Amino acid sequence: MLFKEIKHEFEIEGRKCSFETGKLALRSESSILARMGDTVITVNVNSKPSSGEFDYFPLSVEYIEKFYASGKISGSRFVKRERFPTDDAVLKARMIDRAIRPRFPHDYKNEVSIIVTVMSYDEENDPLLLAINTVSVALMNSKSPFEGPIAGVRVGMDGENFTNMMKSMDLTSSEDRMNYVVAGDGETFTMIDAGAYEIEEEKILDGMKKSLEYMKFWLDAQSEFLGKLEAKDKVYEKISTDEEIIEKVKEFLGEERILKNLQASDSEIHGLAQEELYKKFEGKYSKSSLNDAYDLLLKKALRKLVLEEDVRSDGRKMDEIREMATEIDLLPRVHGSALFTRGVTQTLTIATLGSLKDVRLVDDMEGEREQRYMHFYNDLPFAYGDADRVKLMPSRRAIGHGMLAEKGLWPVIPSEEEFPYTILVMSEIQGENGSSSMASACGSTMSLMAAGVPLKKAVGGIACGLVTGENGEFKVLTDMQGVEDFYGDMDFKILGTKDGVTAVQMDTKTKGLAMDIVEQTFKQSKEARLKILEKMAEAIAEPRTTMSKYAPRVVQVKVPKDKIGEIIGPGGKNIREISERTEAEIEIEEDGTVNIYSSSEESIEMAKKLISGYDFKAEVGEIYEGKVASIMTYGAFVDLAPGVAGLLHVSEIADEFVKDVRKYVNEGDIIKVKVVGIDGQGKIKLSIKGLEK
Repeated sequence: MLFKEIKHEFEIEGRKCSFETGKLALRSESSILARMGDTVITVNVNSKPSSGEFDYFPLSVEYIEKFYASGKISGSRFVKRERFPTDDAVLKARMIDRAIRPRFPHDYKNEVSIIVTVMSYDEENDPLLLAINTVSVALMNSKSPFEGPIAGVRVGMDGENFTNMMKSMDLTSSEDRMNYVVAGDGETFTMIDAGAYEIEEEKILDGMKKSLEYMKFWLDAQSEFLGKLEAKDKVYEKISTDEEIIEKVKEFLGEERILKNLQASDSEIHGLAQEELYKKFEGKYSKSSLNDAYDLLLKKALRKLVLEEDVRSDGRKMDEIREMATEIDLLPRVHGSALFTRGVTQTLTIATLGSLKDVRLVDDMEGEREQRYMHFYNDLPFAYGDADRVKLMPSRRAIGHGMLAEKGLWPVIPSEEEFPYTILVMSEIQGENGSSSMASACGSTMSLMAAGVPLKKAVGGIACGLVTGENGEFKVLTDMQGVEDFYGDMDFKILGTKDGVTAVQMDTKTKGLAMDIVEQTFKQSKEARLKILEKMAEAIAEPRTTMSKYAPRVVQVKVPKDKIGEIIGPGGKNIREISERTEAEIEIEEDGTVNIYSSSEESIEMAKKLISGYDFKAEVGEIYEGKVASIMTYGAFVDLAPGVAGLLHVSEIADEFVKDVRKYVNEGDIIKVKVVGIDGQGKIKLSIKGLEK
């Protein structure tokens, strides 16, 4: 028999689901085909012994969305082959990675490749949730020593009640108040990635407790399916650091130097210590084992300081924020700029405003859509004190950090109707030592306010770390710095306004965070966020009511819908002429709203007048400015508006007899005329007699 298919069918929230193996990718170590409704994904897991000495776990997660999954072809005119993952696919891959990584043994260093492919998408069932749960199943069915299963769920809100959401959400509407994706084992959390419209901390904690209940449906389904499969051998070569090496390194460096190095932020100090170790123990111990011993000693030193001496490596209290500085208008020619500094973590954020033509076109399996607010994050080598090459493509980390800040500010961004601009925020990291993504969110708020963007409220963010002991004791560290991230146990970022939370992201190195740790983190984060918002307000407390003179102004006018085609003209001829004549950028929406952009008030007024002319209705007795279109023996025809002309008869040009019209007006002249009559056929009679008096 060619196929040995094993399938398990189940229902969650009334949706038909299934896990299946033995049908596709027969050479894969573990291959699972999963369905939820008409959404279908495949997950393939393969592993191999490390090809070199790794001081980290080489886990690779790829999340691939195919356009064919929703019956679409890429919108690109030039490239139809799907090559690079979208930012959204990168974020989903990162979420899966963070959900599963904590559940591998610390001494497991084999290379593991996980490839998720969305094969069919029905727009009703979320492939991400299906992927998190299927990856767990695939790992449990692989040779990797994954300590699962874990489940992924999405918590939403229906009014004030929580819902087990099975559909994708993006929080572009405040009607969806919360989009909370979490992963865990039904008792603890391994990953959190959430957006919210200013939800109070207590309410979010209630939702997280509810999520643990929702996980159990998926965990039961996974266990039932795995019960039908033959267990695979999960034996691996354990790589642990010999106690003898640890003692030798400790003896060579000494406790005082180990503590001093822990407190140092300069990477050269650590590099020097490691080079000394390599030289001292050359030929006796490998560099990898010496590095592991060194890191282990610094990790123990951090735990001793925090748990036994109640002090952090830089002398701060557990809930103390590093010294902060805030400043705006650092860059004179940009539309808005702000500098946010916390310790040596520093971000310079620039806000740029553009017309609605500048929106970002997102093209993925859900189709094409426009994005008018974007936040990008750039971290060049100098931010880390490194001498390295500049990479042309942003890293997954940079994409994730930018999107987290973007998500955190989205609930306070004005609507297109309130502020018809495209908004681009760029965070240029100047110094990196713990939570530059949160510094970016703070800098973004200030730069947008400085640019005159009418944010509903200020958003601030803070990251918290964690140190745990062997007997279950723990301490949450407010405003985590780099060393506490590297040697600590979690990175828990929370953004929000003074009134509630707007975004959350968490990853951990523990097997999972218990609810009491989560609650303590939210408590300390709120206290810190309020202090940070106060510091930001010292630089700028409210959005400016005026914009930079270098930013484009926008004026909106309304025209009848039946005039839109006439204004645009054949092939866009008319609107191009207006733009060229006025040097303004003009956009027309389907409802007849016309947006006119220019940094010059004169340019805007001219464009406004020309566009309003398409809805022109002459009134007897009114004076207008028009352009002489043609000269006849009996007078001149004057264009009052596009498609609207009147006759200036020779008898209405001057009090004297007019023999030659060209002695008074010529084609192309802009003249003032008065409407003196409109006949029954709508013909307009003009006059310039007496206007000069």
